[in-house]
Amino acid sequence: MSANAKLRGHLSTHMQDEETIDIAVLAQLKRGMKQHLAKNLATGLATGLVTTAATGGVGLIAFASMPAVWVVVTSQRVLMYAKTSSSSKPGKLVFEAPRQAVTASMKSRLLTQVIIADRSDGQSLARLNLGLRRKRAKGIVASVER
Repeated sequence: MSANAKLRGHLSTHMQDEETIDIAVLAQLKRGMKQHLAKNLATGLATGLVTTAATGGVGLIAFASMPAVWVVVTSQRVLMYAKTSSSSKPGKLVFEAPRQAVTASMKSRLLTQVIIADRSDGQSLARLNLGLRRKRAKGIVASVER
């Protein structure tokens, strides 16, 4: 059985009556870029200073990676679960919205990004990095906009 099929089995306990899963895709959740860059800079600077002091002059800069999430679009909701070490078991619920209350759009340059926004005011709620997986990004957008 594939990891996606196992994931769908685990998620069935989280579904409401007559709710079906349209798509379940793994993506990176992007937060506000200013917050992300500030966090990376602070982490890199602190790690570099500690390493320099410990090694007598050899520096190192570390960057925190964006968290991976399972993006699940159902017949009624858009859900995002933190990815756990098990590829088929969803972690903590990090985002939930009624499907009718959000829109989805795709930006594709070198990497593909899906933006989930509030339908009433267009405010961005979540940005998802799908890398080179344009087909999966199109699947998310099509499922949300259906």
